[in-house]
Amino acid sequence: MNWEMIFKERTMSAPEAVAEHIKDGDKVFAGGLTTATETLSAILDAVKKGDRKGITFHGNLLLGDLDFTNPSLSENNFRYHCFFGGGLERAGAKAHNVSFVPLHFNNFGRYMAHVEPDVAVLPMTPPDEKGYCNLGPSGYSPAGALNAKKIIAQITPELPRVYGSAHDFHVSEIAAFVLGDEPVATIPSLPASAQDQKIAEYIVDRIPDGACFQLGIGGLANAVGYGLRSKKHLGVHSEMYTESMAALQAEGIIDNSRKTFMPGRSVAGFALGSKEQYAFLENNPKVFFTPYEFVNDIQNIIANDNMISINNALSVDLTGQVCAESIGFRQYSGSGGQMDYIRGTTRSKGGKSFIAFPSTVETKDGPRSRIVLNLEPGSVVTSLRAEVQYMVTEYGCVNLQFCDIPTRAKRLISIAHPDFRDELTYQAKKVGYLY
Repeated sequence: MNWEMIFKERTMSAPEAVAEHIKDGDKVFAGGLTTATETLSAILDAVKKGDRKGITFHGNLLLGDLDFTNPSLSENNFRYHCFFGGGLERAGAKAHNVSFVPLHFNNFGRYMAHVEPDVAVLPMTPPDEKGYCNLGPSGYSPAGALNAKKIIAQITPELPRVYGSAHDFHVSEIAAFVLGDEPVATIPSLPASAQDQKIAEYIVDRIPDGACFQLGIGGLANAVGYGLRSKKHLGVHSEMYTESMAALQAEGIIDNSRKTFMPGRSVAGFALGSKEQYAFLENNPKVFFTPYEFVNDIQNIIANDNMISINNALSVDLTGQVCAESIGFRQYSGSGGQMDYIRGTTRSKGGKSFIAFPSTVETKDGPRSRIVLNLEPGSVVTSLRAEVQYMVTEYGCVNLQFCDIPTRAKRLISIAHPDFRDELTYQAKKVGYLY
């Protein structure tokens, strides 16, 4: 039987796919970012109706019209285990249907092998002329698909077909196809504020020509990315391939010519951005996507000389402990690959690790310093004080690596908002951080 016949015979509606391939107690890998929302919704509908029980989802940062707050999704019949949260996950956590799994992304492949999903439900491209569907620019999906007993592919025509190490699956490897018409998830390009631009300047000044770098998401990341237009011969080894990276690579500023690991092409885990960015990625051999367990592998990060990582923080204490994922006891996002890249870049020859954040945050009680004496009760220590290096706010950039506690406290106070420096100094002296 040729692949066209297999594809035709296994194509069905989302409810039909659920009826045929999802059973009570199944562990479902739901992916993340661009998701197979139509098929996942059909599973949730079956649970709400009582047709399926004991279903668990495993995924992260699901984008789409999914509701985890419905009272019909009780603890007895449904649970979503997420390892990085967004709006849907935070809402589901309040409804007690979503629980968080602490996880560094370099461990993601091992995590999926531990879960052993019964079914992976994932968006894929239509088959090519040889019958291969592609997962698109996703770092989560390969491990989920490779460790699942079966795959349901929701065909998503807008999904860009990318070059990757584990992204092509022949139709014969897929149990069912749901023909979807969902758009690929996009995010608006957040404008960089004047504060972001100032923080970015401190970082860009410390990045040499020929460096290999990693970036995250948001206005500050955009400010750093586009600020690198003044550089030459940059390379990319990054969990996320950003819009700014696509722009710099199209302009020839990123050429990956000086990379010491996998030179000649950008290496990334996932992409999330604009349709223009996806068009750039479509069948582009100069951008190579790999599973998280590869791109976030600390030894692979170390293998790039002059490796630069830029990550963020919600709060930092005066000894250098970084909370980047919770607000008190409330889980906000996840650890992602922050520690992976801090450990990799600080061990890279000529490498530098930056934690960048605005000095204050607005609250209902007015502005509060993000640099604090001690983290708020319940705050998760995402990155260890013994491993961080540069800390950056709009008031400066300081190096904490190998510094004692008094030096760390002084340096962090120097980049805190001026309105909070006196109080931080008083508190630091009171507890003995400063003498």
